[in-house]
Amino acid sequence: MKQISVVTHIVSGDLWAGAENQVYNLFVGFQSIHSIRPTAVLFNEGVLSRRLKALGVPVTIVDENQSGGVAMVRAISRHCREYQTDILHTHGFKENILGTLAKWLARVPKSVRTVHGNQETPKSLRNPVSWAINALDHLLNEKAHQAIIAVSIELQSKLEQVYSGRVVKISNFIDVDTVRKGKEQQRPIGQRPINLGFVGRLVALKRADLFISAVRQLNDQGLDCRGTILGDGPQLADLQSLAMTLNANELIEFRGFVDPLTTALNELDALVMPSDHEGQPMTVLEALAFELPIIAHNTGGIPELLDGGRCGWLVDKHTVQGYVEAVRSALSNDEELRMKTSAGLGHIRARFDVNVCTQHYLELYQSLSSIATAEHKA
Repeated sequence: MKQISVVTHIVSGDLWAGAENQVYNLFVGFQSIHSIRPTAVLFNEGVLSRRLKALGVPVTIVDENQSGGVAMVRAISRHCREYQTDILHTHGFKENILGTLAKWLARVPKSVRTVHGNQETPKSLRNPVSWAINALDHLLNEKAHQAIIAVSIELQSKLEQVYSGRVVKISNFIDVDTVRKGKEQQRPIGQRPINLGFVGRLVALKRADLFISAVRQLNDQGLDCRGTILGDGPQLADLQSLAMTLNANELIEFRGFVDPLTTALNELDALVMPSDHEGQPMTVLEALAFELPIIAHNTGGIPELLDGGRCGWLVDKHTVQGYVEAVRSALSNDEELRMKTSAGLGHIRARFDVNVCTQHYLELYQSLSSIATAEHKA
């Protein structure tokens, strides 16, 4: 048996989104763990591929824009055979389907799949392609993987109903100390217009429309504030049009994708996250490390990150008015603000730091390697 287990991750890499961020953090965590050798197959060149190559990680790019499904499966399989992959780790629907088929072709012994959040496309027979993809994804989860990783308690509960006994909860995480190195001393709120931040892909699920409307309404109520939107996506033009319609174009700045995000967090006074749903957003973890006030929808994995509201402001009224009220509440009590942001830093150090969560992955991979060894001997 090899003394080192090779774990190959299959990731899109087209955007610097939650899955990509988390995979990078995990690879960083494994730099000092010599019993695991991580490799990666990405479907796109981008931020993740550049960062992983800088770490010295073996990376194969299987360009999804130039290759069909069969060719991609073969390329993933070749990577697994070349590096003698022991465990395949998939992220996302397409990545899971193609990666799992390649696993069987390359005869990789074990595999796991991380579910980063609820699916964004509803399962419906009215959309047969989406329905078929979801059905195949579910079938492969059932037949191929020894573990399904949930990143939040809420996802764990849902997945246990489908994959009972195989769900492992491992939270998203960051290197808290490294993130905090980018933190600058912030000026007290009130010495300038308050800068509210929105971070995320500009898609319907993220509800940047609520953010823009809330900034407009807060100013109408006499709160001198501005909105900074950090992110890009297909809704950009529509959101810019909304800002114009609300006469808020001078109140809203569209910054696009910013890397690293920490440079922009220094300019914010609070983070507002009005998504319809979130798995366990990395942005919230980074904002907690910066001791930034967080106002977010009480949904998905967010309550866990904010410790039920002890570390931030959870919004139940998922409307423009609900976020307006929450922002005003968060910024009106300096003592409560300091208590919550301080509690947030302690919370992520204890539960969402790289040293804590990398150990959970190590234990999972080692358990799968042990199972594979026992089956081989049998």
